[in-house]
Amino acid sequence: MSALSVAAATQPERRFAAALRCSEEELQNPDLSLDRQLRNCEAAVARWGGRIVAVYYEVETGTADLRDRGSRSGLAGFDIPIPRAGGMPELLRDASRTPAPFNHVVAESINRLARNSLAAFQLEDHFKKAGVGLHCANEPFETSFGSIVLRHINVGLAVGYHHELMTASRQGFEAGTHQGWHMGGVACYGYKLVAHDHPNPHKRRRGLVRHTLDLDPVRAPVVRRIFDEYLHGTRGFNEIRDLLNSDPDRFPPPTPPDPARALGVWSKSSIREILHNPKYTGYQVWNRRARKQGRGRPNPPDAWVWSDQPSHPPIISKQEHQQVHAKAQHNARSRRTAPTDGATPAQPTRRRTEYLFRSRLWCAICGLRMWGHRRKTSRWYGCQPSHQRGAGIPPTHPPLVYLNERPLLDAVTGFLATNVYGPERHTYWNARLASADTPDPAAPARARACELEREIADLHARLDRQIRNLEDDDVSAEFRRRVAARVTTLEHDLAARHDTLRKLHAEIDATPTPNAANVGRLLAALPLLADALPELPPADLRRVFDSLDLRCVYDPAAHALDLTITLVGSPDDDAQVWDVPPAGLEPAHPAPEAGALSRLSYEGLLL
Repeated sequence: MSALSVAAATQPERRFAAALRCSEEELQNPDLSLDRQLRNCEAAVARWGGRIVAVYYEVETGTADLRDRGSRSGLAGFDIPIPRAGGMPELLRDASRTPAPFNHVVAESINRLARNSLAAFQLEDHFKKAGVGLHCANEPFETSFGSIVLRHINVGLAVGYHHELMTASRQGFEAGTHQGWHMGGVACYGYKLVAHDHPNPHKRRRGLVRHTLDLDPVRAPVVRRIFDEYLHGTRGFNEIRDLLNSDPDRFPPPTPPDPARALGVWSKSSIREILHNPKYTGYQVWNRRARKQGRGRPNPPDAWVWSDQPSHPPIISKQEHQQVHAKAQHNARSRRTAPTDGATPAQPTRRRTEYLFRSRLWCAICGLRMWGHRRKTSRWYGCQPSHQRGAGIPPTHPPLVYLNERPLLDAVTGFLATNVYGPERHTYWNARLASADTPDPAAPARARACELEREIADLHARLDRQIRNLEDDDVSAEFRRRVAARVTTLEHDLAARHDTLRKLHAEIDATPTPNAANVGRLLAALPLLADALPELPPADLRRVFDSLDLRCVYDPAAHALDLTITLVGSPDDDAQVWDVPPAGLEPAHPAPEAGALSRLSYEGLLL
């Protein structure tokens, strides 16, 4: 036997583990990509005189940190015929076993292992310490000066290629946003996606489309209600949440992109997300969150990318979006930590001044709430932008806007005593109802009912398909069991939607059209306070304002006050809750022309 034959006989067998990686599933076809990588690895191993004993692969981004690899591998839903020994965590674990099931690792190229230079060299170091060689099909098998330099060049090329790819991708997202396109993901609550032909003819032929946003007829009014309650109402986050959860058919809760995470109810975080979403202004906005590197943390507003022009129907104005931001900042600054138990206050506690119109008075110029001030024996309400708010204020806003509580109280109680709690209130509202047009108050419920009917039709179609599967004689018992379970789930969903649809139809049937009889029935439930109303104690007056959900808007230029109230039927009555006046009315002095206005106005408050 020759010396060469003896050396070959004593050389250990070269057993390779193939390491394959495909980018995330929306970027490549894992089945084709992994098959190609394995074939290239097998060809290289055949040249080197070895064999592949195990295959490790994953569908994962190559830029992830090494400790995060394998945590998001998206193999579900793919029928990949390659036997899998595991992903990167299992490859590292098996390489450190004694004895190791393999003594070499092969990949198609270094960027198949990682596009992160730190992760690539960490892998190389880990395998080296375990006595396992790391090889690439596009590099020499033997280690030399040239192969080491080539490895480093290939790592640099992988990192540089990824950087160029991400830069071009980002610029593409920015350009698409500037043009007003929806750049991926589900539509935000209150909108629906509208498909358009793709501007690229090659992609258009493949059936690809671009999307914009349009109003969701059921959920867009819910978004508007949330902004109204936050900016112009008296409810806080908890009260708004409870209001929405009190009627989920009227206010459908949002559904996250992953249905498994759906709570089925409104939460404060979902309301906060809506209030801070600038897309409701009608502009397309991208890069609000750092999803690639920052794990979804919010980006500063100066990093957001806005469309050049409004791209979809707005639900709020840009000014209202700025008001939300200003109010949130003010609320954050105004929070004070109470002293802990046993702590001695720095100074004696002063008696708190009670303001009758606290949280019920707004400035008509900036749309923000006016704050109470005490001057000796009188109480005032002021709007002073330099002290309270610094964003979204019109340049024409006066430095100071003050309103004394006494004329304000006289104006409000005078109107309520005459037109809500007075003996001639029915005459007043009959005249107003006859002077304005009113929209359909059940429109949101009708739209939701149509949406449910479409869902029910879709569920019936799915149920029919599953039943046809059960009628097939060639299916296995396991498949029949799974189909039967699916049928049960679909029947449960169908029953739930039928129940919701019945409630909506009952609500529609029971929703009366605003007319003199309906409004008169609500007014008849109120006592005749008349002239006694202004003489009520402050605590009782405050309860009256709370029961009416009173909202006052003061216009300093016209010395006028705009009031909005809500009347609620008694629990024993089948009357619905109505805004008084009903939507479409603007009672005023003198009576206005018919129109689509929605506020109760009382003018003539002169200081």
